[in-house]
Amino acid sequence: MKDQKTDFSTGVMKVYASLFKPLRVTRHQFKKILNCMKLIRSLKYQEVYAQEKVTKVDSLSLVLSGKLVVSQNQRALHIVFPHQFLDSPEWFGVSTDDYFQVSIMAMEESRVLIWHRDKLKLSIMAEPFLQSVFDHILGRDVVKKLMQVTQVSESIASNGFLPSGGYDDGEDKPMLIMKKSVEGHGLTALINRQLQGMS
Repeated sequence: MKDQKTDFSTGVMKVYASLFKPLRVTRHQFKKILNCMKLIRSLKYQEVYAQEKVTKVDSLSLVLSGKLVVSQNQRALHIVFPHQFLDSPEWFGVSTDDYFQVSIMAMEESRVLIWHRDKLKLSIMAEPFLQSVFDHILGRDVVKKLMQVTQVSESIASNGFLPSGGYDDGEDKPMLIMKKSVEGHGLTALINRQLQGMS
């Protein structure tokens, strides 16, 4: 079994290498960003991370491993994969007193790095470069989500399937099946059925 500290270091360094280092963020600057971290939360299969109109938007969360489904009114919008943010749209113009307008649930065992949102914003406020980096990374993340939501809507309308959504790596990921006219079945039942079919 891996040491938790080693596992943490490996996961965080992968985040640094894939998201921050290409934008010329130094390790020292990245350490400053990490100092605003609240915790790394482990989620079990089907554990709810955020509930629509119940959970406050008071953090910034990045998926380290696993995948989570984002839904609204029990309708899947998109899937969040490793090194994508769970709440990037809320970074722009949503206060910490507001509530999530979506629900987020783990589709498999997942780990999420969670920052104190206000602490992070205050920390980078004095450094325009880091502010620009976060605006860039999160803006790009929002665009990917919008592209995936559009693809999901078009795909469900045409064939009843939710696409895999692998935009960065072009790798085929298992699809979540969504039937157009399923009455009385929630999103959880559909996800369970699809996940059982993959094993």
